[in-house]
This record gives sequence, C-alpha cells and structure tokens, in this order.
Amino acid sequence: MKIGILTHYNVNNQGAQLQMLAMKYYLEDMGHQVCILTYEKNFDFDQSEASKNSMSLRNFPYYVKNYLIEKGIGLTLFNTRKVLAHKRSWKELEFQPYNHNDCDIIIIGSDEVYSIDVGCNKMMYGYNLNKPAIAYAPAFGRTTEEVLKKFNCYDMVKSGLSSMYRLSARDTHTREMIYNMTGQQVPLVSDPVLLYDGHEFITSVKPIKKKYLLVYSYDRNMVDKDEVRNIKRYAKKHGLITVSLGTYHKWCDKNIVCNAREWYSYFQDAECVVTDTFHGTVVAIKNHCNVAVFIRESINAFKLQSLLEETGLQKRRLKCLTAKNLEYVLSQTIDYKEVDAKIDVLLTVSRRYLEEALEKI
Repeated sequence: MKIGILTHYNVNNQGAQLQMLAMKYYLEDMGHQVCILTYEKNFDFDQSEASKNSMSLRNFPYYVKNYLIEKGIGLTLFNTRKVLAHKRSWKELEFQPYNHNDCDIIIIGSDEVYSIDVGCNKMMYGYNLNKPAIAYAPAFGRTTEEVLKKFNCYDMVKSGLSSMYRLSARDTHTREMIYNMTGQQVPLVSDPVLLYDGHEFITSVKPIKKKYLLVYSYDRNMVDKDEVRNIKRYAKKHGLITVSLGTYHKWCDKNIVCNAREWYSYFQDAECVVTDTFHGTVVAIKNHCNVAVFIRESINAFKLQSLLEETGLQKRRLKCLTAKNLEYVLSQTIDYKEVDAKIDVLLTVSRRYLEEALEKI
C-alpha cells in the first residue's frame, strides 16, 4: 500500500522534521511505500508567521529584516544554515501534492496539525483529499473550542473530523476536543518518535570533546536574563559547557547547526538536557537522558503536561527555571525501566490502532 503523510513538513524545526521521518520509517518497516504530501500552509490569522516558519529561500528578505537587523548576524546565519541542512536531508524523500497523488490512503499527523494559531488548513481535517484518511497522533496545540468559535472554524472542523475514517489523539487535550465535537472516544497514541525504534536516526556527528549540558529551546525563548544566568550557573558548578542544539542562543558556549538525525544523535552523549519543548522532551526520554522540562503556559502546556503524565515524569517539570530547581530536578535519578514500561503500554495501543486502521482500508 502507498501511504501519504500529511503533516507540517516545510518548517525549519528539528522536532517537526523528526516526527515526519519517524512516521515514514515506521510505515516502511511495516512494508508500505511512503511519500510526503505538500500543500501551501494557511497563515490568515498571523501573516508574520508565514515567512518565519517557511524553509523557502524566497523568504531571505524577511530574515534580513527581522533577524539580521533586529537579532544580529549570528542568528541569521545560523537559521540560514539550518534551512540548508534540512533541505539536504530531503534527498531520499518523495513529495506529491496532497490533493493530486497516487496514494491509497493518507495519514494526517502527527504534530499540531489541528492547531489554528496562524490559520486554518482544511485539508488537515480531511477536506479535498479524495482518499481515505486516518489521523495519527494529531494535536490541537493551544487551540481550544473557544478559539475555533472565535475564528468561525468550529463547524468546519467538527464536520471534517466527524467524517474522517479513523481518529486518534497525541494528548489528552486533543482527545477531549475530539470527543466534545464528534462524540467519539478515540485512543491516545504515542508521538511517532517514540513509536519508531530509531535505528535510522543514529548518524555520525562531530564529537563534543567536553561534557555538556544540552539546551533545546526556540531562539525566542530562554533569553530571559534570570533563566540564562541560572542555567549557566548550574553548568559551571558541574563542570559542563552549554550547547544549544539546532537553535541559536548567543549565551551558550556552542551553537550547533544540524539536521533532524544529527539533532537526535547529539542527545545520546549529553550529561543532562534542559528543554521547554515537546520534541526536546521526547528525544531526551527516547535517549534516557537526565532531563529537566520547563513548561511555558503560553506555548505548549497541554501537550507537554500530557507527555509527562503519560510517562510518569511529572517530577522532571521545573516550576520555574531557577538554579535551585535545576539542581533539585537534575539530581534525581530517573527509573527508565519504569518509564519504558509506561511507554510500552502506550505503544501497544498505538501499533494496534495503526495496524487495524490500515488493514480495514
């Protein structure tokens, strides 16, 4: 069977790229052919995000104005190199339009494909696909029913989800949203990065000779002076250098440009990880890292809190990013046997969902 993956493919973000590749590799291991489906993302609700999130070099003027002038040459060059690194890693991928392809079925997800933060993408809810569609681990992100109603999208989203072949959810917020709109009790399934065994992700990377604290946060975050000072204080106390992986933070000792596979591989040798992102946490868990997670209520509280609860890692959460809290959280040992056992329960549900959905097409 040939399967098309409909997800956020054209974004300059390691986590988004990694979950896409994980879904592709997992389906190929099941014996399927896989292609990535292309589309023009809608930015009706936030035009400023259009250039910021695209990996098109046509947006170079945007980066000059909003990065080179406002944020400096270091960040601008870093993000330009990151775009090129991601593009080079696409050579093995097949791309086809979402509404004109030779696929037998379409899998929508994972990631925040149901979010309307910047605009409404109707194809993500099953519209104009012309093929059977199932949703695997989609997320609404910060989008709530109130937000859908505010932007007059509620009825459209409700109708689309109700007519899809099979539905699942990546977090409890999304599952509750789907139930409220469709009346369906859908399974909670794992992110593809947890589902896939990861053997295609391991790649050779330039070794970091010193022991390091790995930082993964978008460049607009972890810039607060107190947060920066506290992370640096912890690192210095423990004889670590600070490494920002895949995003640019001037205050870190090293900033490393990398594609999604290289990003994954660098986690393996980190002494500890400090992150405020979903996929930073997922990859840290996958690699059994000593991780501290700071949840920012304004960007990812729903999905990150759900992830920590599902894996039994609630105590890895930093209530606030202070040196004292870092010391406390990172001094605690994680029982990864227990964590893996919890994940295995979720993976059993996830595998069964995908297998049954695909078998019945």
